[in-house]
Amino acid sequence: MEIPFGHVENNKLFRSAFGQVEALELKEIKEDELTAAVAYFTTKYNKLKTKLDDIEKKINTESNKGSFLSSLQNIADSIPSHDGLGDYQVLLDRIIPLESLLEDYIQKNRAKNTDIKQALLLELDAILANNDQEEAFEQIKDLKSRWLKTGSADQSVRAELEEKFKSGVDGFFEKRNAFTEDKKMLVKARLDEYQSIIVEIKSFIENKDFQKSLDRVKELQKQWKEVGRIPEKDFKAINDNYWKVTQDYFDKQKKRKISDRKLKAKDGKESLKNKKEILEELKAAVQNAFGGDVKAFDTLKTKWKNSGHVSKKSHPEVHESFMQLSREWQERQFIWSLAQKKNKGFAKKDEKSQFKDLLKVIRDLLYRDETELKSFNENMGNMHINKGSFVDMLNDKLKTQQDKVSLKKNLLKECQEKIKQL
Repeated sequence: MEIPFGHVENNKLFRSAFGQVEALELKEIKEDELTAAVAYFTTKYNKLKTKLDDIEKKINTESNKGSFLSSLQNIADSIPSHDGLGDYQVLLDRIIPLESLLEDYIQKNRAKNTDIKQALLLELDAILANNDQEEAFEQIKDLKSRWLKTGSADQSVRAELEEKFKSGVDGFFEKRNAFTEDKKMLVKARLDEYQSIIVEIKSFIENKDFQKSLDRVKELQKQWKEVGRIPEKDFKAINDNYWKVTQDYFDKQKKRKISDRKLKAKDGKESLKNKKEILEELKAAVQNAFGGDVKAFDTLKTKWKNSGHVSKKSHPEVHESFMQLSREWQERQFIWSLAQKKNKGFAKKDEKSQFKDLLKVIRDLLYRDETELKSFNENMGNMHINKGSFVDMLNDKLKTQQDKVSLKKNLLKECQEKIKQL
């Protein structure tokens, strides 16, 4: 079957070939899905076209045209594999002259930038010859600002120009920092920073703020190492004080953790009891919970959250049971909602009719999940990776898909039994 810019072959919708680009399979469809599928993929093409329209408008109206070249190239690169229906050749034909325009624009800008930066280097030479360090310092700041605001120079001389500018500026600051007064100012600033770190750690000890301060203290330890060098005689005294304060902090932090662990162990037994009681309530709520009370489920989730801490490492079965029951509740609600959407007047039907509708929805979902599981198993069989986090991720995904299939089968069986009883 032929459609604009595409065709259907063997129950598959294809985007037709154009230019040097081969045909692209879009989706496997049924006959009654064709109109919706064509509309969907036509919309995707129109979105890409709108994106190109927007970029072209900006190129024509804004001054920084060169910044849109990469966006334009990204659209061109995406077209061979873009899953839409439309005249992609027209898009490519529009992109080519725009790319040429921008490349020419960028080349001219870089030539202009090269001239500007060469002139700035001449200014730098004059500044470096100035013996008034403070006046030269202000001139250097202004020059650096203008250099940074100037775009990239031509590729053939870019590295050379940047190196000359960096070498000149670095040389100036090395000379400036050699003055004794500047060194004294630097030492004072570093001493003040060292002292502020000690004062902050002391404040945590005095306020007994150990619960939330640990990460901050670790940051301060890292900051201490990065403050910078000062004369040895100044550093020894302040460093001894720093180590005394930090040792005091971590000693008290250790005592707090020991106390917290004891308290947590005591509270843990009560929390475990609470969570097991909530699991029993949740099991009762989930059982035959098609179209169940959402507020009741939310109440149980809140109770679970507020029931205290239970270690996942020590009691993984408790947390896994909660997750499984939650997933089953959500799955039952989703199936009920889907049955309402697919079957007119569902809410007014008798219970047996409702379960028949639910049965059909579950069969469709089970077929989809089993198909995905089969495809996933086949893909894993073709892989030659036998270790690493990627394999762990694949195994987790496989288990999730297997659990989805298992749950659908159980729900299917439940509906079948319910229909026999009604």
